Amino acid sequence: MTGIGRAAAVALLGVTGRRIEVEAHLTSQLPAFSIIGLPDTSLGEARERVRSAAANAGCPLPARRITVNLTPAAIPKRGSGFDLAIAMAVLAGAGLAPDVSERIVYIGELGLDGRVRPVPGVIPML
Repeated sequence: MTGIGRAAAVALLGVTGRRIEVEAHLTSQLPAFSIIGLPDTSLGEARERVRSAAANAGCPLPARRITVNLTPAAIPKRGSGFDLAIAMAVLAGAGLAPDVSERIVYIGELGLDGRVRPVPGVIPML
């Protein structure tokens, strides 16, 4: 059983915001969570923040292989501001958030308790 979810985020290149598509692919293979598409170290840690936030918000992620792709891959992605978009794409792929729209940009860092925290640079992102 596979599922694909999509959401949108924004990456900053200097003072310019670039739209990033966040794709999540869930398969029934051995459970794992990987993020691809030129993420930095703090973005790689989103795996743990997203998994904990979802569980503590009452929507635990399924025990499946989750691959998150951030496109375009050539644009560097930095920081924890992609957490919310990753969570929304994964939840959409799992069928737990069917109303996720690619026309909405999701920006925010997730706390382990599920709270959404502000991130710097929102004005240039807009």
